[in-house]
Amino acid sequence: MMRLELPIRTPRLTLRDFVASDFDAVHAYASDPEVTRYMFYGPRTEAETRAYLDRMLRTQRETPRTTWELAAVRTWDARLVGACDLTLEQPFEADLGFIFARDAWGLGYATEGACALVRAGFDELGVARIFATCDVANRASARVLEKAGLRREATLDRHKHAKDRWWTSFLYAVRRAEWIDSNVGHGLPTAD
Repeated sequence: MMRLELPIRTPRLTLRDFVASDFDAVHAYASDPEVTRYMFYGPRTEAETRAYLDRMLRTQRETPRTTWELAAVRTWDARLVGACDLTLEQPFEADLGFIFARDAWGLGYATEGACALVRAGFDELGVARIFATCDVANRASARVLEKAGLRREATLDRHKHAKDRWWTSFLYAVRRAEWIDSNVGHGLPTAD
């Protein structure tokens, strides 16, 4: 059975399963129009955030589990600052994603979380490929994906309709063999 050993600890973050009491912290960033600007959803209402959190709590009990949407908690003060996720789209292939509160931008947390999940996806889940998409205008997310070892493979022109418009995104990916050869993320220490 595929599983991640949780929590995942990085030098500054603890990636753990969401709990019901995370609602206020999740809603704070999920309802922010600037944070959700490049997302296919949002800003979320309280009801939408509650439905999202309930869905994430249900995925934790699924067998087999195929979604690891994890709360990104700043270790030093236990503040939930965002989320990172891996979703198995099909056997041996995972979709990587992340979202962080605006006051956590530019501090390297997204890169730290993404690197940790790429490593966990390959080392613990045994996936062969990890991919992600980001809006072509979202330079910050593109840079995070590149720092996590993914490389741009394609531009998906008008591939998704959401928020009353068609989205064009970059497709990023890395295969396990490429990641091993590149050593990206291997030097990332864990906090024990």
